[in-house]
Amino acid sequence: MSDETPAERIRNIVLVGHGGAGKTRLAEGLAAVGDDGKDRARILDATPEERERGHSLGLGIVTVAWRGHRLNILDTPGSPDAFGDAFPALPAVDAALFVVDATTGIQSQHDQLWEACERVGLPRLVLLNKLDKPNAAYQVHIDALRERYGKPLAPVHMPIGVGTDFTGVIDLLHGTAVQRIDGRRTPVPVPEERSEQAARNRELLVEAIVEQDDDLLVRYLDGDEPGTKELARCFARGIATGGFFPVLCASAENGIGVRLLADFLVEECPSPTDRGARVDGDGPAAAYVVKTLSDPYVGRITILRVLQSALSGDDTLTVARTGEKVRVRQLFTLQGREQTPVAGAVAGDIVAVAKLEDVATGDVLAAGAPVSVTTVATPEPYHRVAVEPASAGDEDKLSTALARAADEDPSLRIERDDETGQLLVRAYGPLHVAVALTRMERKFGVRVREVPVRIAYRETLRGPGAGLGKHVKQSGGHGQYGIARVEVEPLARGGGFEFEDRIVGGVIPRQFISSVEKGVLDTTARGVLAGYPVVDVRVRLVDGKHHSVDSSDMAFQVAGALAFREAAQDAGLCLLEPIMDVEVTIPNELTGDVMGDLSARRGRIQGTEAVSATRTAVRALVPQAELGAFVPELRSLTSGTGTVALRYDHHDELPEHLAQRVVGEATGED
Repeated sequence: MSDETPAERIRNIVLVGHGGAGKTRLAEGLAAVGDDGKDRARILDATPEERERGHSLGLGIVTVAWRGHRLNILDTPGSPDAFGDAFPALPAVDAALFVVDATTGIQSQHDQLWEACERVGLPRLVLLNKLDKPNAAYQVHIDALRERYGKPLAPVHMPIGVGTDFTGVIDLLHGTAVQRIDGRRTPVPVPEERSEQAARNRELLVEAIVEQDDDLLVRYLDGDEPGTKELARCFARGIATGGFFPVLCASAENGIGVRLLADFLVEECPSPTDRGARVDGDGPAAAYVVKTLSDPYVGRITILRVLQSALSGDDTLTVARTGEKVRVRQLFTLQGREQTPVAGAVAGDIVAVAKLEDVATGDVLAAGAPVSVTTVATPEPYHRVAVEPASAGDEDKLSTALARAADEDPSLRIERDDETGQLLVRAYGPLHVAVALTRMERKFGVRVREVPVRIAYRETLRGPGAGLGKHVKQSGGHGQYGIARVEVEPLARGGGFEFEDRIVGGVIPRQFISSVEKGVLDTTARGVLAGYPVVDVRVRLVDGKHHSVDSSDMAFQVAGALAFREAAQDAGLCLLEPIMDVEVTIPNELTGDVMGDLSARRGRIQGTEAVSATRTAVRALVPQAELGAFVPELRSLTSGTGTVALRYDHHDELPEHLAQRVVGEATGED
């Protein structure tokens, strides 16, 4: 394949959709078409984790030569535990192909990704795949898609037969058809039994096309239907501007419709120049980082979309995020993990480069002034697990390995909980965590184990109290002498810590006042009831005694600690638990089930809001301790159609029966 394909002959397409819709098989089928039928099965999903689980877990890429064009096909995972790779890919392409399983129809990932494409103004196509499967349907999905995404979405292809009868595809615009006969792709007339349905669907198509041109629309409304040539002229323009979303048909597994799809991508989809790529070879080069990954032989590989000018080996670019310079060395195209060296890449092309350090997915690199790229944020992961090194030998390497894992998978979040000290991994679900940890062990040789997430409980006072702390040791020689009396009272939630000096008459010298405060603060940090920090408390130092020789900083620290502990016990203590603000978005019909689930978790429903005609958002305040497995359980409850957002809201008192259990676990008492 030549590496000098001009930008107007490049097509950059991302395949998105639900897991199991057949995106990877479709990408491999397109690669086979470009290789004149050579079997390209299994060039994607090549990692041990993908082979073991049987589906994509990360971005894949194939580069296809077809009719003098270069098709860069980005295959994104659709599993709810892995689909975060799809979002950074959107700014790198010129159209998104939504692959829909014709046996199941629209899924939750389609809605999320459709909205993301709208935010970046990305043209969209839809492919009904698996039309050869026994439970496949066509017209019901066309109607559902149009109801969901509007009249600009219209069928361009229609199947000849559905299920085991699926043998070909009708081109609704041109009134032609191709059918597989004796294993050969054969042009045929539109079957008589399909003509009435084809005519109805063609009417939907024509209505969508004429909306792209005011003159054609006026004529159509006046009863004058434009001819096929006139319709074809505004067909591609409607796709490029995002005013028209065509629906195509195929069976990627059997190869039916795949060649038609390749033709459609070449003939009707926008090129980088149509989308505004700056191809002036004399200007400074710039590129967008689509993905970083680790190869066992090459090391770090970075996939780039060239934004302007041309990119070649030995170019030096500046990372906009850090200001650091990086040097581009050997460029190559990817066919799965198979690498083909190229001398350079024009604006609009997608290439890979090895050993490009200190860059991350989503970075913009430029040889001149910074270049802006419209991006869309990857959905936040809310499933949390705590990890620790499996052995002492893994401890030193753990932070580095986790950072490298997060570089390769930007939908992972690695953070340290300041209150509990635990190292936390946030991901989309248990599978996402399991894959990340398995991959980390395989690539970086670091083993970790999951441990229970500790809840950041806090302690506070139930009422006022008083206490006396005495630290007196005078058995000869230089002794220790410090006596402090304190009074305590609770502050309002979020009040923090206040210390008041009420000493009169110098009973405690000025230099030891701060020593008492330090001892009190140390005790609030260590806790009194169950080892959790004591918060929202006011402490008054009201009396004490000192010795002219034996008093010291340490003596009054100890006295302050003892005084506060006695005062807190006198006041009475309770535990506070973290409360999360939970927002769940689900189909309307599941609202009652989800509200019941949240209530069963001790949640307090705050309200509901319609976010669309078919989906409702439910907000609730729920204790964090009840949310450990909430994300995967919500996915199961809603069959993957629910989404969730969590954020810390406040701490509130833990019910007494639960507090007794937490205290017992902390102190080792039943």
